[in-house]
Amino acid sequence: MTATNEKADIQHVDHFDATADDWTEKEKQDLYNGRIDPETAKYLDPTLVDWRILPFLLLIYFCQTCMYHTTLAFSSIMGLQADTNLQGQQYSTLVTILYAGYLIGEIIIQKVPLGKFLGILVIIWGTIVCMHAVCKNFGGLMAVRFLLGFFESGVQPALRTLTTMYYRRNEHPTIISYWYGMQGVQLCVSGLIAFGLTYVNSPTIYTWQALFIIVGGFTVVVGVLTLIFLPDSPMKAKSWPDKQKTMIIERLRINEQGVQDSRWKWEQMWEAFQDPAVWCYWVMQTAGFVIVNGLAVFANIIVKRLGFTVRQTQLLNLAQGGFSLIIYFGTAWVARLTNQTCLVLAGTMAIALAGTVVLLTVPVSPKTAPGLLLAFYFANFVIAAGSLLYSIVTRNIAGQTKKACVSAMLFVAYGAGCIIGPQVFRAKDAPRYKFAFAVHIGLYAFFIVMTFILCIIFMRRNHIRRRDHEGTEQPGAEHIDHDQAFADLTDLQNKRAFRYVY
Repeated sequence: MTATNEKADIQHVDHFDATADDWTEKEKQDLYNGRIDPETAKYLDPTLVDWRILPFLLLIYFCQTCMYHTTLAFSSIMGLQADTNLQGQQYSTLVTILYAGYLIGEIIIQKVPLGKFLGILVIIWGTIVCMHAVCKNFGGLMAVRFLLGFFESGVQPALRTLTTMYYRRNEHPTIISYWYGMQGVQLCVSGLIAFGLTYVNSPTIYTWQALFIIVGGFTVVVGVLTLIFLPDSPMKAKSWPDKQKTMIIERLRINEQGVQDSRWKWEQMWEAFQDPAVWCYWVMQTAGFVIVNGLAVFANIIVKRLGFTVRQTQLLNLAQGGFSLIIYFGTAWVARLTNQTCLVLAGTMAIALAGTVVLLTVPVSPKTAPGLLLAFYFANFVIAAGSLLYSIVTRNIAGQTKKACVSAMLFVAYGAGCIIGPQVFRAKDAPRYKFAFAVHIGLYAFFIVMTFILCIIFMRRNHIRRRDHEGTEQPGAEHIDHDQAFADLTDLQNKRAFRYVY
């Protein structure tokens, strides 16, 4: 069977059974035409959970991106380094220490009630963000940055868990792009706040201190709301009717990933460490976040050194934020429309690679500044690597213990990438940072190669399963029963019903 035919067959299976199609398109049309009973349709409608869960996904990730990227990045050109006497690599080290706290905190988050855990963490984050305002030197900033990383460590694993706990597999790319898109929203919001603060001249408080207090205070409010209203799981949502809980769980049956299983299964843990696809995720995660975190933290410094003023740089964050939203939502939409997430992922990395080559090779001058700024925005296509890769992971890992292990492994990779990322921007290479951009170019090429290797692994596994499936004689004739959907089987164990989507 050729690669082309294989992908076509997999599309048919996923469209027909394994992931179904878009509720807003096919299923809604079927309901309109009378092919789906209105009572049955309630089990398919994602709005069952959107109003109850999605706002928390968006607000929590908005607060996190404000805290660990934006506040420090904006403060870097608002006088933070001069006011706290930061020298050489100390600014980069402030970013790195955050992820050292991440790695340590990750160890303790696996066995806690999700809603209460997130609510308490977000309240603590907000308090620690406010504490940045009282720091007077490198030592104080190091301490609060480490604590911030420690208490933020559960965010992305928790948000991925919430996504898989409440949404069907075909919905993951869109939902993950929604909460990842908060990075673009916070760039716009924080950019406006930072721009407004440049007009504040106070003898008692620096503008960067005011920024930390505003962001931290808002975060505490979000934490209180999370603690009160976010349930730990569909089964533990006390204010939800039992019928709605059943509907939410039943609409996830076709995921073949289960919803919850608190038992630790050693065979699933060993499978996670032996699965080559998991190690593809791991190296791609590390490479991607070396690039993403370095660009995010040094974004304002890079743009300002193209010849823009502080206020112009703050306002340009609005454009970058809007462009980021286009990247997140556009790539997720194309991936879902074409059912070709791996190809879309490789394409976005190729665009980012081209932008980085321009940044590395074109000299800075008043004439080239607009073009270099555009190239920087194209280099930011790399941000889609996180959301698209996460959507691949959440859709293609099954078994609760295996998912927990993979989540922890990816978080280590995420932390490692974020620790390394700022360090490749060496102070001695300023203002062009040619060494960093050269490293990024190599990582882009590596990432693209690994994407195609991962795609081949999935194609091969699906081909073997379709070939061995009983009764499958014609291409596209596969019919899958989901009677073991909640049996907590892994993707490798559930050969009869689980199909990879990529």
